[in-house]
Amino acid sequence: MGERWWRQATLATVAGATLMVASFCLDAGAATAGAQTSSAQGPLPTLPTLPNPSLTVSLPPVKPPKVTLPPIKPPTVKPPPVPSATASTRPPAPPATTPPTAGKLPRVGVSAPASNDGPMVSPGSAPALTAGDPGADLYPQPPVDAAVTPQARQVAALSDVQHRIQYLENILARTRDDLARVQRGPDPVLQLLTSLTAGGDADASPFAVADSADVVDTPTGRAVALSGAITSGQAELVRRRTEEARLRQEISRRVRAVPAVAAPARTVATVGGGLLGRPLSGRLTSKYGTRFDPYYHVWQLHPGVDLAAPIGTPILAAADGRVSRAGWYGGYGNYTCIDHGRADGQRLSTCYGHQSKLMVSPGQRIRAGQVIGLVGSTGASTGPHLHFEVRLGGRPVDPLPWI
Repeated sequence: MGERWWRQATLATVAGATLMVASFCLDAGAATAGAQTSSAQGPLPTLPTLPNPSLTVSLPPVKPPKVTLPPIKPPTVKPPPVPSATASTRPPAPPATTPPTAGKLPRVGVSAPASNDGPMVSPGSAPALTAGDPGADLYPQPPVDAAVTPQARQVAALSDVQHRIQYLENILARTRDDLARVQRGPDPVLQLLTSLTAGGDADASPFAVADSADVVDTPTGRAVALSGAITSGQAELVRRRTEEARLRQEISRRVRAVPAVAAPARTVATVGGGLLGRPLSGRLTSKYGTRFDPYYHVWQLHPGVDLAAPIGTPILAAADGRVSRAGWYGGYGNYTCIDHGRADGQRLSTCYGHQSKLMVSPGQRIRAGQVIGLVGSTGASTGPHLHFEVRLGGRPVDPLPWI
C-alpha cells in the first residue's frame, strides 16, 4: 500500500513539472507571435492541485524484550574459627621488642620473667632511636610524683639537667662522627686545615672558626660548620656538668639530716653508715650518672649503681616497706621496687634490677634484710651484677650517700 502511494505521487509530480515547462514555452512563443495569436488560442487549462505528501510514517510500537536476571545470592561469610580451650589467646609481642634474654641463651637455673611489663629495646635499634631523639630513655621510667616541695623541685631539676647532658653527649658523638667522615674527603683545603690544627687538644674541635660568611656547601665549609657546633656543644656541656655537680652536692648534704629509715638491713657483712642497708656486699663497678651505655653503645643516664656478684647471690631489702613493682621491666630485666614511706619530704623507694629470680610479689610487706631475689644478668646486661637504685618521688638520686 505504501509503495503504490509513492509511485502515484511521483508520477503526478513528473506530469506537473512537464506541463509547467510546456506552459513556459507556449508563453514565450505567444509573446513573439503577437497579441492576435495569443487571443486566438484561448486561456490555458487549469491543472488540479497536487497532494502534499506527508513524510510521517506510522511504525508499529516496539515492545521492549523481557530480560530475566538470575537471583543474586548473598556472599557466604565463614565465621572465624573458635580457639580451643588449650589455645593461647595472648597477643603476639610487638616487632620492635626482643625476648627477655635479648638474644642470649637461657642460663640453667634462671627463672623466666614474672611478667612482660615494659618492652625491651633491641641493641640494633638504639642508635636509630637516639638519632631521632638524643634524649630518649632506652630504659622504662617509673611514674614520678608532682614536685610540690623545694626538695622535690631540686630533685626534678637534677633529672632535667641529667637528661640535657645525655642529649648533648649523643649530639656531640654524632657530630664528631660526621666531622671525621668529612675530613676523610679529598678536599685539599680541608686536608691542609686538618694538618695545621693536628696535635692539639684531642677533645677540642680542629678549627677555630665558629661563624663565617665564607661557609658554603663544600667539604671545607661543612667541616667548619661542624667544628663550630662541636665547640658550642662542649661549652654547654661544661656548664651543665657544673650545674649537675652542684645539685647532687646539695641533695646529698640534705640526706645526712634525714631521720633513719625504718630498720636498715644491718645483716650484710659490709654495711656503710647510711640510712639504708646495703643490698649485698658486691664490688662497685659503675657509678650513678650519665655514661656511655655498655649494652646499647649510646649515652644514657645510669640511674643507680652496679654491684658485681655471682649469679644466685641473695639480694636483701634495704629497709622495711611494701613491694610496688615486681616483674620484667624492659632493659632492667627482672626488676623489683619497694616503697619505704617518706624521706626528705618525698616518697622514698629502692629498686633492684637484672635479677635471675624474683622472690616477692607486688603488695607484699617486706622487712629490712629480707631476701627479695637473686643476682642475675637479665635485660640489658653485660654480666652478672645487681643494679641498685634509690628514688625520691620516683626520680633517681645517687644511692651511695644513702648506703
